[in-house]
Amino acid sequence: MYTQQGLPQGVPQPPPPPAPTGPPPADLPPPTTSTVKVEDDVSVISVSSRIPEFWTDQPRVWYIRAEAVITPQKISDEAKFHLIVSKLGKDVIQQVTDLLIKPPETNKYETLKARLLAIYEESENRQVQKLIGEMELGDQKPSQLLRRMRDLAREKIPDETLRILWQSHLPQAVRAVLAVTETKDMDNLAAVADKVMETTLQPQIAEVSTRTGDDKILAEIAKLSARISTMERSSRSQFRGQNSRNRSRQRSNSRSSSKPRRTPKSDDWLCFYHFRFRDRANKCVQPCSWKKEN
Repeated sequence: MYTQQGLPQGVPQPPPPPAPTGPPPADLPPPTTSTVKVEDDVSVISVSSRIPEFWTDQPRVWYIRAEAVITPQKISDEAKFHLIVSKLGKDVIQQVTDLLIKPPETNKYETLKARLLAIYEESENRQVQKLIGEMELGDQKPSQLLRRMRDLAREKIPDETLRILWQSHLPQAVRAVLAVTETKDMDNLAAVADKVMETTLQPQIAEVSTRTGDDKILAEIAKLSARISTMERSSRSQFRGQNSRNRSRQRSNSRSSSKPRRTPKSDDWLCFYHFRFRDRANKCVQPCSWKKEN
């Protein structure tokens, strides 16, 4: 027979282990400051790669994008502050240098955010000015233009006024279709406008391509005409120069032929003194015909 411990009967059993004495073990100590800092650094590195550089033209939209990445992460206020600073360019840094040199003791992240929005976000008056006078469709879809105008309006302008402003930037064909559309919902109107633009875009592209080809041909013809005109002017100039030289030669030849040049052998040759002083000459050098004539 064997006991429960697997030993034969009659063999002395080992004594049971002593019961634990003293207070129960305490919980694990909380993480130290250095541990939290290391975790923050790791989180910041992984988050930073998912946040773009600061958008000076749309600071509020950029913060919405950045906070969508930052908020789920359990990082400290100081870590968020330094993360935003790492996304600022040189020109932006110059605007917040005082906060970087001497940041506040608390709420560093919110203080920096408020400063950047105050500097780079356009005022309400400026947004309304852009909405009224500076919006163009360009190569956007009508729905994209509407979203941009809504962002500028931000409920400062009634929907009816916004719809009129938006439609004023659309092509005539699109406005004609929207005028007979029963729905007045802005999103539905934008969808209809997109479809109309898609159907009318292809013929416009073909027309532009045809015009572009015609313009190239006309440009080449203009270049050839300019070259021909230049050659004609050059030829006329050369012809006039040649004629001028020929006329000069002809006049010189005619003068030579009409009045032959005198020589000492000529019968009417006069010496220097009589040629110049005539009857007042005191000297005479032969050959000279003065005496013969006088």
